[in-house]
Amino acid sequence: MDQMFKVPIRNLFCLLSYVNDMPELIESLNDVDEDLITYDFIVNQFIKEVEWLHRRGFVKDYVEKQEGTNRLAGRILINESIPYLVGRKPVLVCEKDEYSPDILLNQVMKSTLQSICLNRYVKKETRKKSFMQLDYLHEVGEIQLTKKVFSQIYFGRHNVHYKRMIHLAKMLFELSLLSHKQGKWSLFSAELDEKALNGIFEKFLFHFYRIEQKAYRVSSEVLRWRLEGNTSFLPQMKTDVSLTHQNGVEKIIIDAKFYKNAFQENFGKSTFHSDNMYQLFTYLMHQKKGLQLRGILIYPTNGRVIDEKYQWSQNVWMEVMTVDLEGSWKEIHRRLMAVVYPEYTGERSEKLLK
Repeated sequence: MDQMFKVPIRNLFCLLSYVNDMPELIESLNDVDEDLITYDFIVNQFIKEVEWLHRRGFVKDYVEKQEGTNRLAGRILINESIPYLVGRKPVLVCEKDEYSPDILLNQVMKSTLQSICLNRYVKKETRKKSFMQLDYLHEVGEIQLTKKVFSQIYFGRHNVHYKRMIHLAKMLFELSLLSHKQGKWSLFSAELDEKALNGIFEKFLFHFYRIEQKAYRVSSEVLRWRLEGNTSFLPQMKTDVSLTHQNGVEKIIIDAKFYKNAFQENFGKSTFHSDNMYQLFTYLMHQKKGLQLRGILIYPTNGRVIDEKYQWSQNVWMEVMTVDLEGSWKEIHRRLMAVVYPEYTGERSEKLLK
Protein backbone atom coordinates (compact mmCIF):
# COMPACT_ATOMS: atom_id res chain seq x y z
CA MET A 1 0.00 0.00 0.00
CA ASP A 2 1.31 3.48 -0.93
CA GLN A 3 2.44 5.75 1.91
CA MET A 4 0.62 9.07 2.36
CA PHE A 5 2.33 12.47 2.63
CA LYS A 6 0.72 15.56 4.08
CA VAL A 7 1.66 18.62 2.02
CA PRO A 8 0.47 22.22 2.59
CA ILE A 9 -1.59 23.60 -0.29
CA ARG A 10 0.84 26.55 -0.51
CA ASN A 11 3.72 24.16 -1.31
CA LEU A 12 1.66 22.21 -3.86
CA PHE A 13 0.88 25.57 -5.46
CA CYS A 14 4.62 26.36 -5.64
CA LEU A 15 5.51 22.93 -7.06
CA LEU A 16 2.83 23.17 -9.75
CA SER A 17 3.84 26.77 -10.60
CA TYR A 18 7.25 25.47 -11.67
CA VAL A 19 5.81 22.40 -13.39
CA ASN A 20 3.55 24.73 -15.41
CA ASP A 21 6.47 27.09 -16.15
CA MET A 22 4.94 29.98 -14.20
CA PRO A 23 7.32 30.71 -11.28
CA GLU A 24 6.24 34.36 -11.43
CA LEU A 25 3.01 33.24 -9.75
CA ILE A 26 5.10 32.50 -6.65
CA GLU A 27 7.01 35.78 -6.89
CA SER A 28 3.73 37.71 -7.00
CA LEU A 29 2.89 36.24 -3.57
CA ASN A 30 6.23 37.06 -1.91
CA ASP A 31 4.59 39.65 0.34
CA VAL A 32 1.82 37.27 1.44
CA ASP A 33 2.18 35.29 4.67
CA GLU A 34 2.73 31.66 3.65
CA ASP A 35 0.13 30.48 6.16
CA LEU A 36 -2.52 32.51 4.29
CA ILE A 37 -1.92 30.70 0.99
CA THR A 38 -4.71 28.14 1.14
CA TYR A 39 -6.81 26.42 -1.52
CA ASP A 40 -9.43 29.14 -1.08
CA PHE A 41 -6.74 31.81 -1.48
CA ILE A 42 -5.66 30.36 -4.84
CA VAL A 43 -9.29 30.23 -5.99
CA ASN A 44 -9.66 33.92 -5.09
CA GLN A 45 -6.54 34.73 -7.11
CA PHE A 46 -8.20 33.07 -10.09
CA ILE A 47 -11.45 35.03 -9.57
CA LYS A 48 -9.45 38.29 -9.38
CA GLU A 49 -7.91 37.45 -12.76
CA VAL A 50 -11.39 36.82 -14.20
CA GLU A 51 -12.60 40.18 -12.82
CA TRP A 52 -9.61 41.94 -14.36
CA LEU A 53 -10.19 40.28 -17.74
CA HIS A 54 -13.86 41.28 -17.62
CA ARG A 55 -12.92 44.93 -17.02
CA ARG A 56 -10.42 44.80 -19.88
CA GLY A 57 -12.86 42.98 -22.17
CA PHE A 58 -13.02 39.29 -23.01
CA VAL A 59 -11.19 38.21 -26.15
CA LYS A 60 -13.38 37.37 -29.13
CA ASP A 61 -12.67 35.52 -32.35
CA TYR A 62 -14.52 34.18 -35.38
CA VAL A 63 -16.29 30.93 -34.50
CA GLU A 64 -18.13 28.58 -36.83
CA LYS A 65 -21.79 28.36 -35.85
CA GLN A 66 -24.46 26.02 -37.22
CA GLU A 67 -28.16 26.82 -37.06
CA GLY A 68 -31.41 25.84 -38.71
CA THR A 69 -32.95 28.86 -40.42
CA ASN A 70 -35.44 29.86 -43.10
CA ARG A 71 -33.14 32.70 -44.15
CA LEU A 72 -30.08 31.76 -46.19
CA ALA A 73 -26.82 32.86 -44.56
CA GLY A 74 -23.33 31.46 -44.85
CA ARG A 75 -22.73 27.92 -46.14
CA ILE A 76 -25.61 25.48 -46.61
CA LEU A 77 -24.97 22.04 -45.04
CA ILE A 78 -26.89 19.62 -47.26
CA ASN A 79 -26.57 16.47 -45.12
CA GLU A 80 -27.69 18.27 -41.98
CA SER A 81 -30.58 19.89 -43.89
CA ILE A 82 -32.02 16.62 -45.32
CA PRO A 83 -34.17 15.74 -42.25
CA TYR A 84 -35.90 19.12 -42.53
CA LEU A 85 -36.40 18.75 -46.30
CA VAL A 86 -37.82 15.24 -45.91
CA GLY A 87 -40.23 16.59 -43.31
CA ARG A 88 -41.18 19.37 -45.76
CA LYS A 89 -40.12 22.07 -43.34
CA PRO A 90 -38.90 25.37 -44.77
CA VAL A 91 -35.60 25.12 -42.89
CA LEU A 92 -31.98 24.74 -43.99
CA VAL A 93 -28.95 24.22 -41.75
CA CYS A 94 -26.38 26.90 -42.44
CA GLU A 95 -22.86 27.41 -41.15
CA LYS A 96 -21.43 30.87 -40.74
CA ASP A 97 -18.55 32.59 -38.99
CA GLU A 98 -19.64 34.62 -36.02
CA TYR A 99 -17.47 37.05 -34.05
CA SER A 100 -18.01 35.67 -30.58
CA PRO A 101 -16.50 35.31 -27.08
CA ASP A 102 -17.37 31.57 -27.23
CA ILE A 103 -13.75 30.50 -27.69
CA LEU A 104 -11.60 27.95 -25.84
CA LEU A 105 -9.96 30.47 -23.47
CA ASN A 106 -13.30 31.75 -22.24
CA GLN A 107 -14.78 28.25 -22.15
CA VAL A 108 -11.98 27.16 -19.78
CA MET A 109 -12.64 30.25 -17.67
CA LYS A 110 -16.38 29.52 -17.44
CA SER A 111 -15.95 25.81 -16.75
CA THR A 112 -13.43 26.58 -13.97
CA LEU A 113 -15.86 29.07 -12.40
CA GLN A 114 -18.62 26.46 -12.52
CA SER A 115 -16.38 23.85 -10.89
CA ILE A 116 -15.58 26.35 -8.11
CA CYS A 117 -19.31 26.85 -7.47
CA LEU A 118 -19.62 23.10 -6.80
CA ASN A 119 -16.36 22.64 -4.91
CA ARG A 120 -16.82 21.65 -1.26
CA TYR A 121 -13.25 22.71 -0.44
CA VAL A 122 -14.09 26.36 -1.18
CA LYS A 123 -15.72 28.78 1.25
CA LYS A 124 -19.34 29.79 0.68
CA GLU A 125 -18.53 33.46 0.03
CA THR A 126 -15.89 32.44 -2.54
CA ARG A 127 -18.37 30.18 -4.36
CA LYS A 128 -20.79 33.11 -4.41
CA LYS A 129 -18.20 35.40 -6.03
CA SER A 130 -17.54 32.73 -8.64
CA PHE A 131 -21.25 32.38 -9.38
CA MET A 132 -21.56 36.15 -9.88
CA GLN A 133 -18.79 36.11 -12.51
CA LEU A 134 -20.72 33.52 -14.54
CA ASP A 135 -23.30 36.20 -15.41
CA TYR A 136 -20.74 37.89 -17.65
CA LEU A 137 -20.13 34.69 -19.62
CA HIS A 138 -23.68 33.85 -20.73
CA GLU A 139 -22.58 33.80 -24.40
CA VAL A 140 -19.84 31.26 -23.64
CA GLY A 141 -20.39 27.50 -23.67
CA GLU A 142 -19.23 25.05 -21.02
CA ILE A 143 -16.70 22.29 -21.76
CA GLN A 144 -15.34 19.28 -19.89
CA LEU A 145 -11.92 20.23 -18.54
CA THR A 146 -9.19 17.69 -19.35
CA LYS A 147 -5.39 17.72 -19.67
CA LYS A 148 -5.84 17.65 -23.45
CA VAL A 149 -7.94 20.85 -23.36
CA PHE A 150 -5.16 22.76 -21.60
CA SER A 151 -2.56 21.38 -24.03
CA GLN A 152 -4.55 22.89 -26.94
CA ILE A 153 -4.21 26.45 -25.65
CA TYR A 154 -1.68 28.72 -27.33
CA PHE A 155 -0.88 32.34 -26.58
CA GLY A 156 -0.24 35.16 -29.02
CA ARG A 157 -0.10 38.92 -28.82
CA HIS A 158 -3.88 39.25 -28.77
CA ASN A 159 -4.45 36.87 -25.83
CA VAL A 160 -1.20 36.77 -23.82
CA HIS A 161 -2.95 38.66 -20.99
CA TYR A 162 -4.99 35.47 -20.42
CA LYS A 163 -1.88 33.46 -19.52
CA ARG A 164 -2.02 33.98 -15.76
CA MET A 165 -5.72 33.13 -15.58
CA ILE A 166 -5.25 29.95 -17.64
CA HIS A 167 -2.34 28.74 -15.53
CA LEU A 168 -4.29 29.33 -12.33
CA ALA A 169 -7.19 27.42 -13.89
CA LYS A 170 -4.84 24.59 -14.82
CA MET A 171 -3.46 24.41 -11.28
CA LEU A 172 -6.96 24.33 -9.78
CA PHE A 173 -7.83 21.56 -12.24
CA GLU A 174 -4.73 19.53 -11.28
CA LEU A 175 -5.41 20.04 -7.56
CA SER A 176 -9.00 18.95 -8.09
CA LEU A 177 -7.82 15.79 -9.91
CA LEU A 178 -5.57 14.97 -6.97
CA SER A 179 -8.35 15.69 -4.46
CA HIS A 180 -10.67 13.21 -6.18
CA LYS A 181 -8.00 10.50 -6.13
CA GLN A 182 -6.92 11.07 -2.53
CA GLY A 183 -8.87 10.95 0.69
CA LYS A 184 -8.03 13.73 3.16
CA TRP A 185 -8.10 17.28 1.86
CA SER A 186 -8.71 20.66 3.44
CA LEU A 187 -8.25 24.33 2.59
CA PHE A 188 -4.75 24.16 4.10
CA SER A 189 -3.23 20.78 3.25
CA ALA A 190 -3.63 17.60 1.25
CA GLU A 191 -2.62 14.00 1.76
CA LEU A 192 -1.06 12.52 -1.38
CA ASP A 193 0.25 9.04 -1.99
CA GLU A 194 3.91 8.58 -2.84
CA LYS A 195 3.21 7.79 -6.51
CA ALA A 196 1.25 11.01 -7.14
CA LEU A 197 3.71 13.17 -5.23
CA ASN A 198 6.77 11.55 -6.78
CA GLY A 199 5.48 12.34 -10.29
CA ILE A 200 4.90 15.99 -9.37
CA PHE A 201 8.20 16.36 -7.53
CA GLU A 202 10.28 14.85 -10.36
CA LYS A 203 8.87 17.39 -12.84
CA PHE A 204 9.23 20.19 -10.31
CA LEU A 205 12.94 19.48 -9.73
CA PHE A 206 13.60 19.45 -13.47
CA HIS A 207 11.92 22.82 -14.07
CA PHE A 208 13.16 24.35 -10.80
CA TYR A 209 16.80 23.90 -11.78
CA ARG A 210 16.10 24.84 -15.40
CA ILE A 211 14.64 28.17 -14.28
CA GLU A 212 16.50 29.08 -11.08
CA GLN A 213 20.13 28.74 -12.15
CA LYS A 214 22.22 29.34 -15.26
CA ALA A 215 25.47 27.53 -14.49
CA TYR A 216 24.21 24.04 -15.42
CA ARG A 217 22.44 22.63 -18.46
CA VAL A 218 19.41 20.63 -17.31
CA SER A 219 18.31 17.39 -18.99
CA SER A 220 16.87 13.94 -18.34
CA GLU A 221 19.30 11.39 -19.75
CA VAL A 222 18.70 7.91 -21.11
CA LEU A 223 21.91 5.98 -20.40
CA ARG A 224 23.17 2.98 -22.39
CA TRP A 225 24.24 -0.17 -20.59
CA ARG A 226 27.93 -1.01 -21.01
CA LEU A 227 27.17 -4.68 -21.45
CA GLU A 228 27.46 -7.10 -24.36
CA GLY A 229 24.53 -9.38 -25.16
CA ASN A 230 20.78 -9.17 -25.69
CA THR A 231 20.04 -5.71 -24.30
CA SER A 232 16.29 -5.95 -25.03
CA PHE A 233 15.72 -7.46 -21.56
CA LEU A 234 17.68 -4.78 -19.71
CA PRO A 235 15.66 -2.07 -17.90
CA GLN A 236 15.89 1.50 -19.12
CA MET A 237 18.25 3.79 -17.26
CA LYS A 238 16.79 7.30 -17.22
CA THR A 239 17.80 10.04 -14.81
CA ASP A 240 15.24 12.32 -13.17
CA VAL A 241 17.51 15.36 -13.48
CA SER A 242 21.01 15.64 -14.91
CA LEU A 243 22.85 18.92 -14.37
CA THR A 244 25.90 19.44 -16.60
CA HIS A 245 28.05 22.45 -15.71
CA GLN A 246 28.93 24.89 -18.47
CA ASN A 247 32.61 24.14 -17.82
CA GLY A 248 31.95 20.62 -19.17
CA VAL A 249 33.66 18.98 -16.19
CA GLU A 250 31.17 19.06 -13.29
CA LYS A 251 27.96 17.04 -13.34
CA ILE A 252 25.17 16.36 -10.84
CA ILE A 253 22.63 13.54 -11.16
CA ILE A 254 19.52 13.90 -8.98
CA ASP A 255 17.03 11.15 -8.18
CA ALA A 256 13.83 11.89 -6.23
CA LYS A 257 12.64 9.00 -4.06
CA PHE A 258 9.43 9.11 -2.07
CA TYR A 259 9.17 6.84 0.90
CA LYS A 260 7.69 7.76 4.25
CA ASN A 261 11.02 6.76 5.74
CA ALA A 262 14.39 7.31 4.08
CA PHE A 263 15.63 4.21 5.90
CA GLN A 264 14.89 0.51 5.64
CA GLU A 265 15.07 -1.76 8.67
CA ASN A 266 17.15 -4.95 8.62
CA PHE A 267 17.48 -6.93 11.85
CA GLY A 268 16.96 -3.80 13.89
CA LYS A 269 19.50 -1.77 11.91
CA SER A 270 18.52 1.33 9.90
CA THR A 271 20.11 1.70 6.46
CA PHE A 272 19.32 3.68 3.34
CA HIS A 273 17.18 1.84 0.78
CA SER A 274 19.62 -0.42 -1.04
CA ASP A 275 17.75 -0.37 -4.39
CA ASN A 276 17.96 3.42 -4.51
CA MET A 277 21.65 3.46 -3.69
CA TYR A 278 22.43 0.77 -6.28
CA GLN A 279 20.41 2.58 -8.95
CA LEU A 280 22.12 5.94 -8.42
CA PHE A 281 25.55 4.29 -8.24
CA THR A 282 24.85 2.57 -11.57
CA TYR A 283 23.98 5.94 -13.14
CA LEU A 284 27.30 7.34 -11.93
CA MET A 285 29.27 4.36 -13.26
CA HIS A 286 27.79 4.90 -16.73
CA GLN A 287 29.07 8.47 -17.09
CA LYS A 288 32.01 9.60 -19.18
CA LYS A 289 35.42 9.33 -17.57
CA GLY A 290 37.07 12.47 -16.27
CA LEU A 291 33.91 14.14 -14.96
CA GLN A 292 33.55 15.53 -11.45
CA LEU A 293 30.39 13.62 -10.46
CA ARG A 294 27.85 14.06 -7.69
CA GLY A 295 24.88 11.72 -7.36
CA ILE A 296 22.13 12.94 -5.01
CA LEU A 297 19.13 11.05 -3.62
CA ILE A 298 16.40 13.37 -2.35
CA TYR A 299 13.82 12.10 0.13
CA PRO A 300 11.02 13.90 1.97
CA THR A 301 11.92 14.62 5.59
CA ASN A 302 11.11 11.69 7.86
CA GLY A 303 11.35 13.57 11.13
CA ARG A 304 15.04 14.38 10.88
CA VAL A 305 17.24 16.33 8.49
CA ILE A 306 19.61 14.11 6.50
CA ASP A 307 22.74 15.38 4.76
CA GLU A 308 25.11 12.48 4.16
CA LYS A 309 28.02 12.38 1.71
CA TYR A 310 30.02 9.37 0.56
CA GLN A 311 33.15 9.34 -1.62
CA TRP A 312 33.82 6.61 -4.19
CA SER A 313 36.90 8.18 -5.74
CA GLN A 314 38.55 11.55 -6.05
CA ASN A 315 35.98 12.50 -8.71
CA VAL A 316 32.82 10.66 -7.63
CA TRP A 317 30.56 11.43 -4.66
CA MET A 318 27.17 10.13 -3.57
CA GLU A 319 24.86 12.16 -1.33
CA VAL A 320 21.57 11.55 0.47
CA MET A 321 19.47 14.52 1.58
CA THR A 322 15.95 15.31 2.74
CA VAL A 323 13.57 18.16 1.93
CA ASP A 324 10.75 19.08 4.27
CA LEU A 325 7.67 19.46 2.04
CA GLU A 326 5.59 20.37 5.10
CA GLY A 327 7.88 23.27 5.96
CA SER A 328 8.37 26.81 4.70
CA TRP A 329 8.58 27.29 0.94
CA LYS A 330 11.50 29.68 1.45
CA GLU A 331 13.42 26.93 3.25
CA ILE A 332 12.60 24.39 0.52
CA HIS A 333 13.86 26.87 -2.09
CA ARG A 334 17.04 27.60 -0.10
CA ARG A 335 17.80 23.92 0.44
CA LEU A 336 17.43 23.01 -3.24
CA MET A 337 19.47 26.00 -4.41
CA ALA A 338 22.28 25.01 -2.04
CA VAL A 339 22.66 21.79 -4.06
CA VAL A 340 24.17 23.77 -6.96
CA TYR A 341 25.37 26.79 -4.95
CA PRO A 342 26.64 25.56 -1.53
CA GLU A 343 27.14 29.18 -0.42
CA TYR A 344 23.50 30.10 -1.18
CA THR A 345 21.74 31.53 1.89
CA GLY A 346 18.36 32.47 0.45
CA GLU A 347 19.30 35.93 -0.79
CA ARG A 348 19.44 36.23 -4.57
CA SER A 349 22.75 37.33 -6.05
CA GLU A 350 23.16 37.81 -9.79
CA LYS A 351 26.89 37.14 -9.44
CA LEU A 352 26.19 33.87 -7.64
CA LEU A 353 23.49 32.64 -10.03
CA LYS A 354 25.50 33.13 -13.24
